[in-house]
Amino acid sequence: MKATRIVMIAAVVLVLAGLGVAATRNTGGSSDPGAILGQHVLTPPDQRVGETILYAPSEADDPALRSAIAAYTGGTVDYFDTRAATPDVATLQSYDCVYTWANYAYLDNVGFGNNLAGAVDSGTVVILGAFCTYTSGNSLSGQIMTAAYSPVYSPTGSNHFASSNYAGDGTTPIHNGVTTYECFFRDILTLQGAGLQDGSYQDGEIAHAYRPDFKVIYSNGSGASALGCTGQWALLIANACQVGVPVELQSISIE
Repeated sequence: MKATRIVMIAAVVLVLAGLGVAATRNTGGSSDPGAILGQHVLTPPDQRVGETILYAPSEADDPALRSAIAAYTGGTVDYFDTRAATPDVATLQSYDCVYTWANYAYLDNVGFGNNLAGAVDSGTVVILGAFCTYTSGNSLSGQIMTAAYSPVYSPTGSNHFASSNYAGDGTTPIHNGVTTYECFFRDILTLQGAGLQDGSYQDGEIAHAYRPDFKVIYSNGSGASALGCTGQWALLIANACQVGVPVELQSISIE
């Protein structure tokens, strides 16, 4: 486990609440930004047990998803609302893994992306999910989305907005024990840099992709309740977070 420390996080709820405009989301519709902001749910570092994961989407908390992931990893899964504040590198690197996906706008999508890259450089695993490449709407930016980090980009900046099922062709530990999942919200992706594909959807879209050291993984969809996708998403995220921790990674494969 990494050495951890308590970091005081400054809330910036008033920045969004004071805008007086509706906050749009990639899944359609809008709402008052003052009403959507959640609370940061962070376990004190000295109370964390097992692998630690920070769930940091631009969406409300999903305790059921966090609990399901934690059941597989045996560690803690905390929540950080990236619509309301941007976790710094010290906060991110105090976790073994950070998982994010976009719906509403990030408070600072460039700054968050830069901080995620800094955390990767310190050894943290970063999982990127649905809409991170969705430049047609709310998406993630900064260094983490460049070819040196993200294994994929979207050539159209768009999303399928159509459901498809996992084709069952995954070959890395990301898919250990995984037999089924589907999602309506899937980015249109192409590999970039040294990115490698792991698994596809039945319509041919990339399901998962990874940097060769497994420190950055793209999970094309999400098991968050806000998206309504089905299948073994919690196990996928648990696997993805864990696969980047061992030193000898590329010799591991599904038997």
